[in-house]
Amino acid sequence: MGQKVDPRGFRVGFTKVHPTEWMAKTKADTMNFFLEDIAIYRAIEDFYKRAAIGKIVIRKTKDDGEVLIFTGKPAVVVGKQGKKLDEFTKFLKKRTGREFKITVKEIRNPELSAKILAEYAAEQLEKRMPYRRVAKGVLSRAMSKWAIGAKIQISGRLNGVELSRSEQFLEGRIPLQTLRADVDYHYTTALTKYGILWVKVWIYKGDILQKRGSSKK
Repeated sequence: MGQKVDPRGFRVGFTKVHPTEWMAKTKADTMNFFLEDIAIYRAIEDFYKRAAIGKIVIRKTKDDGEVLIFTGKPAVVVGKQGKKLDEFTKFLKKRTGREFKITVKEIRNPELSAKILAEYAAEQLEKRMPYRRVAKGVLSRAMSKWAIGAKIQISGRLNGVELSRSEQFLEGRIPLQTLRADVDYHYTTALTKYGILWVKVWIYKGDILQKRGSSKK
């Protein structure tokens, strides 16, 4: 099972929480909130392209809402004197039809974020860097920050060959079927001259164990 599902969704309710925090009273509210979440994610991707955003948390009710952006480059997201953040607030209001409070928080170790590393790898592949060098660079970045394991998979027409294939590069270990394992995962694409390359990154940071005395009788 651990090989066939998203490692983050597989652990929701055990060691991870859902990135969207809201409760709808009716089915219509559930549908509207869900579509609004998709619009928020797409707005952030369109406005901040490759801005080292590692995580997005959405908190909202029917009247107000808040979007938390966790990034390794807060200065890029906020801009000079907060001008870029103000522009994004207006841009998001056009996309969703209502105002959201935007909060930017810094990620201290961006090398341990699978999303940031996957986007970095995709950016290097789009610059026509050799995929083996890109993969080894991603693994070395993650392991330099004391990750227990890291894995990257690149699929597509590697080096422009006729037949597409997949290649994996692993360092350490990735226990995908262990629920207590803190595994971060992200999937993205790179638009290259030879076509689309699919990039997947896994990072294993350790086990999340219960504190002593917290176990139920």
